[in-house]
Amino acid sequence: MNQRQLRTGAALVAALFGLFVTIAKADERPLMRAVILPDLIPSVAQQFVPMAVDLPANFANLRRIKIVALMYCGGDNHGGANALGVVYPDRSAPLAAAMGGLSCSEPLSHIAGRLAHSSGAPDWVEVINTHITWTPWQLRFGVADTASASKTGHSAPSLQGLAEIKTFATSDLQILPSPGDNYRFDVAIGFTNSTIVAAIFQNGHAASPQQFLSSDTLLDAEISAAPAQANFVADAQYGFVNDLLRIYAPSYEIPIHIQNMMQPMLAKHVQVSGGDNTMTVAGRLSLGEIVYHATVRSQGNDLTVSQITLQPPTVNCTGDDLMERLRCQGQQAAISASSAAVAAALTNYYQGQPFHYSTVDHPLRFALGDTEYSATVQALKSSSRASTISEAGRASIQKVAGEIR
Repeated sequence: MNQRQLRTGAALVAALFGLFVTIAKADERPLMRAVILPDLIPSVAQQFVPMAVDLPANFANLRRIKIVALMYCGGDNHGGANALGVVYPDRSAPLAAAMGGLSCSEPLSHIAGRLAHSSGAPDWVEVINTHITWTPWQLRFGVADTASASKTGHSAPSLQGLAEIKTFATSDLQILPSPGDNYRFDVAIGFTNSTIVAAIFQNGHAASPQQFLSSDTLLDAEISAAPAQANFVADAQYGFVNDLLRIYAPSYEIPIHIQNMMQPMLAKHVQVSGGDNTMTVAGRLSLGEIVYHATVRSQGNDLTVSQITLQPPTVNCTGDDLMERLRCQGQQAAISASSAAVAAALTNYYQGQPFHYSTVDHPLRFALGDTEYSATVQALKSSSRASTISEAGRASIQKVAGEIR
């Protein structure tokens, strides 16, 4: 982000979007809905491996296996999805090269044979066609088909008949860092032919989440309008932004680098609101000892700054002392004049700049279960419609610590 891009709270809003979570007033609408586009899906799939799987008693004479590679193969046209998984014995270390041997269109037996005889492979390898489904509130990984291969002198167990390998609860999730860690969320997941849709609800406030998981006119329009390099699209209620701003940013500094204004400004009590192609950020802005009521108005299909206003707080100049009243009124007039001058300078500097942000310099960190993740978000397009703000951009996610169990 260059220094001419608006920084008045946008970085924080972006960070909270990278978490794909929110807090808002309870109703059945999603607090936030995110669409993972094809370019990001492989990276998301890799966050599920290595995945340790405990087997039923006496199944294939194994107690545990490990899925070391996972390739997403798209939706199944019935609300679920398919993926290829590479299974190793639990004692074997993951082999990064396993991903290079996967192809959604190749017979499983061919893939298994090639991997079993590759350098560094264990005594046997199993390739599974994994069927992924979501129903309230469980994400399930099942086995639709398998093929195995082994090195000379060894035999591979068969995972045929292993109907389900893993189930993840997606309700009552604690996914916000402190001080928001006492909030709980329900996450609904849907699969289209080429995308994954995630809808986040306040815990216990969604009776029929499936209606929000398929493509609709609004989502299709957002995806179509997204820049070519975008790998996610997300929209959220303005209430989400405001509640999280209250929790995580009661105040923060804004760097001002324009002529004759080199000192930082301090923003407090920031709130956002919007409508069709318009958004307003309002709050208190202090510069030295002067405190302003500030607003930043943005508009357009890709929200750009149109006007910044600063209003000094009203001072009651009604004392009995005439000279004191005159002094107070003069001071108020001077502050009002300076407010207009500063607002004009800020508007001139930022007008036409997109309300974009980046968390690249400050990666997000959050945990799902026992696994910790790091994520970055960079917005490429910002828009507003009715009571929601929408973003299209590039995100990256990686596992920091822990293993899926």
